[in-house]
Amino acid sequence: MNIQRKIPPHSSNEPGPNATPEDVCRMMGKILGGGVDVHRCLAAQALGRIGEFSAMEPLVKALLDEDSDVRTDAAEALSKIADADADAGAGRQLLENLLGDPCTEVKLAAIETLAKLQDKAVIPWLRKIVKGRDEEIAWDEDEFYDSGWDDWVDVQVKAVEALATLNVSEAVSDIVDAMRDEDAQDMTEVVFRALARMGKPGIDALAAVLDEDSVRLRRRAASILGASNDRYASEPLSRALVDPSASVRMAAMRSLAVRMPTDARLAVLLDDPDAEVRAEAINLFGNHYSDRIPALLADEATPVQIAALATLEFGPNDQALLTDLRDKITDGKPAVAAAAAKALGAKGGDQTLDDLVALLADEKRPVEIRLGALQGLTASGCEAAIPTFVDVIGDESRPLRLEAMTALARIAQAGSVWPNVAGTALLAALSTNSSAEEVIEPPVKAEDEKVDEPEAVVEEDDQAFPTSTVAAIMDHEPDAVKVGALQMPGEGIELTPVDMERLAIARNIKGKKRMVLAQNVKRHDDVRRFAARILGDIHRPEVATALAAVITDRDEEMRLAAADSLARLGEFVTPLPADVDAALIAALETAKPSLKLLLIRALAASGEEGANDILRVHLGDEDSFVRTEAVHALRKRGQAGSEIEALLHDPDPSVRLSAAKAIADAGGCDAVQKVVDFAFSYEGYHGGQAARLLRDLDVAEASGHFMNVLQDPKLKRTWSVAIEALAELNQSPQGAAASAVASSI
Repeated sequence: MNIQRKIPPHSSNEPGPNATPEDVCRMMGKILGGGVDVHRCLAAQALGRIGEFSAMEPLVKALLDEDSDVRTDAAEALSKIADADADAGAGRQLLENLLGDPCTEVKLAAIETLAKLQDKAVIPWLRKIVKGRDEEIAWDEDEFYDSGWDDWVDVQVKAVEALATLNVSEAVSDIVDAMRDEDAQDMTEVVFRALARMGKPGIDALAAVLDEDSVRLRRRAASILGASNDRYASEPLSRALVDPSASVRMAAMRSLAVRMPTDARLAVLLDDPDAEVRAEAINLFGNHYSDRIPALLADEATPVQIAALATLEFGPNDQALLTDLRDKITDGKPAVAAAAAKALGAKGGDQTLDDLVALLADEKRPVEIRLGALQGLTASGCEAAIPTFVDVIGDESRPLRLEAMTALARIAQAGSVWPNVAGTALLAALSTNSSAEEVIEPPVKAEDEKVDEPEAVVEEDDQAFPTSTVAAIMDHEPDAVKVGALQMPGEGIELTPVDMERLAIARNIKGKKRMVLAQNVKRHDDVRRFAARILGDIHRPEVATALAAVITDRDEEMRLAAADSLARLGEFVTPLPADVDAALIAALETAKPSLKLLLIRALAASGEEGANDILRVHLGDEDSFVRTEAVHALRKRGQAGSEIEALLHDPDPSVRLSAAKAIADAGGCDAVQKVVDFAFSYEGYHGGQAARLLRDLDVAEASGHFMNVLQDPKLKRTWSVAIEALAELNQSPQGAAASAVASSI
């Protein structure tokens, strides 16, 4: 493969002194005071992420910046740094921004920071904002007329939250009035959450909502009250738990059960008039009331019975209960009988083995019930059930086969003795010879296969409206056709050459296309494929050898499943057996890219020295995914050499990043410099990712390199990369947590 290299932007390679977070903050403050607008914004953001209190002063000054984006970033940064015990003059300036700055984002950040500072001076203004668009406060009138959106509604919501943070109990009435304003926005969820944080006045306001006629409002209030730890919420919550509406009771129950599942008030909901509430109550906290569960097996509602059966494993074991379970298997609905069979195995253990084996063998029973019996055998933990699982591998029903093989895999992996019966059965299933068997799923017609349908005889109707776009276009009735406001000319529509071409294509369609939902898979192929897939969870060298024997199987899905399992096995069985290595290397020669990826992943666990050379060859593969996987494999083997460094300039971003990770993992005296240079390459595309890699190398040294760039005016076009990297390297633990969440989205 011809890798096209791109020369990274020039950066300072002088070692320079190591830099501390304090050094970085001073540099950011300098940029914030006199840099270009883009750099000022980034510097403000960086100061907020670093979280040093020394950054307060330059950020407060930046609240007067001529650029609204800089003011916004400064206010948001202050919200992360501000401390109620020392606001360094931030409160006064933030209040001025709230009142006089027309930018909505600045107002929002100012309110949040003032609330965090517990600045009481903002309270009167917050109350005014909640009531309406106060004329003493500057608003962006141009934005309102340009977009039609009133920025006050966003500020109003933020003001409600701030009043709750400040615990301004006298503002409760203002907040409630704003919520009830029919001409205003719907703030019920925001208001209810705020009221729950405002002590007794707020809880009293929520309690009053429980007397409303609106079920929606009562349900929201009940949910908030159930989640509240405030002692004043106890009485209204008790009322919500007996509300006339089942949805209100459900909301209160769910919130309380999450917070305190042992609360005595919940017990009554096990006898709730609504079956859905009873079933949910069992699911949420039924394990705390095991003595009540057996009685609920006689409930008239199927969901309640199923929930009770699923909870029985927490209750006592007695013969009367086992008798009830057997009765339900015989007389219950299929879903109930299946749940009862599963519970019977979990409760009865060895003494229910014969019942479940007989039920499983009864092919006249619905598959759902037989599957429940199989799950019951699994739950029983009886070793005597293993032969039954082995027999079910050949069953006609696919769900039963897969469940049995999954159970065997768990047993084989958990067993301390090898070989064992479960593992041997799965290995035998893997090597099953092909035979003429019936197809699991009925064949599905291909997309282009014509579907013969009888032609319907349709009586002509002069008044009938065309049933398709084509019919409408081809309708050449002389009289105008009128539909609502649509009037077509009586002489018809003149079609363009493009219209005619599209009509010709439409008429040549032979039949409707159908998506293939299931492949035509024979039973023995299905068994072998699934065996190959789940054997990867049994971490034994003998399993690896068996899987290696089928990675050149005629069945492509079989090859992929076996290779995937070998790759997973390689994480636990290292090094892989020599015969497995040989099979992997041989299969690579003719493998397609999808299989090649898995084979290379498995080779990462190879014990052969020659595997390194083979992996290096694939660093030049034309497929970028293969190159990435080869880098990962060499990195795991500790073989990241100069050939990996060359891939820092690969055309594919994922390959470049993989190479950088390999270099960072390998370490070395010049690893920091290499990753720093990588941060500036491709216009800083990987700047943030490179900085995260440098956090695990040497933060101080890396920071020194980036600081050198900021001190060189000739490199100003790369400053934004350096600023963001320094923020990533030196951020506070809180900033690191927020960054991790953001990068995972």
